[in-house]
Amino acid sequence: MHCSAVSGPRPSRATSRCPTNSPEVQAAELPSSNGIGTARALARMYAALIGEVDGVRLLTPESLSSATEEKASGKDKVMVIPSRFSTGYMLPAEGNLMTGPNAFGHTGRGGSLGFADPAQGIAFGYVTNHIVSGSDDVRAASLTEAVRKSLA
Repeated sequence: MHCSAVSGPRPSRATSRCPTNSPEVQAAELPSSNGIGTARALARMYAALIGEVDGVRLLTPESLSSATEEKASGKDKVMVIPSRFSTGYMLPAEGNLMTGPNAFGHTGRGGSLGFADPAQGIAFGYVTNHIVSGSDDVRAASLTEAVRKSLA
């Protein structure tokens, strides 16, 4: 089901086996799965959601408040994990604590993670060049745990 959610109900030849590292898939416009960038760019984008970065602020205070307010929760039917969502963002949940209750962001394909925590004044971006799926992947969780400890 995860691959179907990523590639759509009728995958093309380029996405039929979900080859996420192929140039065809990376060039396609798949809003649910192929935001491709660097960790620095991801962190800067999240930083601009909670404050000004080089004169740019992406969210109004009202939109930022909405980004941190739970709208839905429960077991995600695609990722098969407990999840909480605001308007367009994941909120801290079991297995994805981010840096605290005010954080918001989203996991990404293969273990990536981006989030911001307006209460802590930080933004975080982690991307990978090696796609890993499932609960065995602890890379992003280990990094966010280190960030949480550094903030204590």
